[in-house]
Amino acid sequence: MSRPTPIKGQSIVEMAFVLPILLVVIFGIIEFGWLIFAYSTISQAARNGAETAAQLPPYQSWMDLDQTSPRPQDYAYRNDSCVNAVLTSIERDLTILGSGGREDILKYVTIRYPLGATTRNLDDRGPIEVSINYPVVGLTPLWSLLGFDTGIMLRVTQRRSLENLGRDPTRIQGIACARTVAEWKLLNPTPTP
Repeated sequence: MSRPTPIKGQSIVEMAFVLPILLVVIFGIIEFGWLIFAYSTISQAARNGAETAAQLPPYQSWMDLDQTSPRPQDYAYRNDSCVNAVLTSIERDLTILGSGGREDILKYVTIRYPLGATTRNLDDRGPIEVSINYPVVGLTPLWSLLGFDTGIMLRVTQRRSLENLGRDPTRIQGIACARTVAEWKLLNPTPTP
């Protein structure tokens, strides 16, 4: 028997049919790995933030000042040592954060007492909750093909029981967390911006 002679361009036509499917599979594998990495990174950052918040739970009154209008003079959300400690522990692991700026993280992180601020005591032991709601943008054109041009939002929430009430023996008053701006000024006689 004689072998059939291949038709010119047959391989190119076959490749034209197979290449899009092959690219979608390869891009899908890349994106799936990226999403797993993003979720585990965000989850670890939220876990570290919740563990820090269990040791240094900020007062709800301090966090509520961020929502008041106009904000009190000399107030900045991160000025409180407890809030700053929680956000710093999150930043350490949130390696996928866009520009990596300290102001960026405030858009994505929420610290709250899910059962109300009155549970900030060692009898009820909280709980305190740290949530990160972070947009993850794809690495390949597959996201655009599927209609997710802006990416998807990954939300991770970690909850811990309180272990401490923000006592800090290195401070003059032994307290790390402030309730109000006046108390923050008292706890930080020489504040650094």
